[in-house]
Amino acid sequence: METTWIMVASRDEVRIFSRVGRGPLKLERDIGNPLGRLKEQDLESDKAGAANDNRIWGRPAYSTEESAKERALKDFYREVCSQVDHALSTHQFGRLVLIAEPRLLGYIRGILSKNVERAVSQTIPKDLSAEREREIESRL
Repeated sequence: METTWIMVASRDEVRIFSRVGRGPLKLERDIGNPLGRLKEQDLESDKAGAANDNRIWGRPAYSTEESAKERALKDFYREVCSQVDHALSTHQFGRLVLIAEPRLLGYIRGILSKNVERAVSQTIPKDLSAEREREIESRL
């Protein structure tokens, strides 16, 4: 029987469960994101001020740069997706279910390798990170 991995993702952690056939879920990995709970100001260091102070026109200065928190989240998920890609290439699973809040789910789908993307059998756009195995299992 084929093994399915279920990846339950949040900004703070990723839990990966395995399931053989219709059997029970087994926790394979629990990967914490220590930067996920930090505030933006805790991640930035001595950032230079804005060159143009637009407050006199009644609106704040606009920056197209991504925040330090977004960069840290992207780095975390690049590493997680790399681990998942390696696990697929070593035949630890054959199918993948992704569970995360919609915005995060979209980001994760965007950085998965083509091989892992083909292995995705289901996506669930919900934040189930605080749920126990039984609740997650009932959603599958």
